[in-house]
Amino acid sequence: MLYHPDPTIFIENSVEYGALGKAMVSLSNLEFAHDEFVFAMHKTDRDLSIGLSKKFPRHFREKTDFLIDAVFNVSKLRRIPFFATGELNLLWLQYQLDEIYEVRSIIAHGSIFFSESTEDRITWRFDRYVQGQKNTWAPEAVKISNGYLASVHYSASAIKNYIVRLTMCLEDRSCWEKEYQADKEIRQNRKLVAELAAAGVIVDSDGWIRAFPALSPIE
Repeated sequence: MLYHPDPTIFIENSVEYGALGKAMVSLSNLEFAHDEFVFAMHKTDRDLSIGLSKKFPRHFREKTDFLIDAVFNVSKLRRIPFFATGELNLLWLQYQLDEIYEVRSIIAHGSIFFSESTEDRITWRFDRYVQGQKNTWAPEAVKISNGYLASVHYSASAIKNYIVRLTMCLEDRSCWEKEYQADKEIRQNRKLVAELAAAGVIVDSDGWIRAFPALSPIE
């Protein structure tokens, strides 16, 4: 490896690419959680796992198909919702994973041809070669802004947390019903506090109500 003569210059020049790095970290964390789920499935239900995929799913689409099919076939996994409202839509989840992993591929394999900066956004153009019909390859250009990457990061993190809950369920390390009831109680208490503050019964002079940590998963 060639050592940079002045890493400080590199660090200073990398500031505008921070959104790309943050997005890639969340995407890599998602993929790792996805792989951990696959290994947990093979460990807890080898017959079903082999039935879903005779070899370890290496490509993103294979990983996604494995996850969706596993949740569909394992009853206790189907009881784990994605949203706090109790909703789980596997078709929606599949579309989300397909889109997110496609973005990961673009960032990882695309060459940044140029970037455009406005007052509040940076947009990069990624050039790469993609396979077409009959084993032909052609260049493709895709533009992605740091605003869009914020949604990528948010979605990837939320799906990663969901997959981690699936893995913990497979390994009997979590109880969704208990967590759901606790989360429900927290939300009810916060609603009551907000109503009391609005009625003037309690005073949020120090901003302690606004300092409550954000609720998760996605509301």
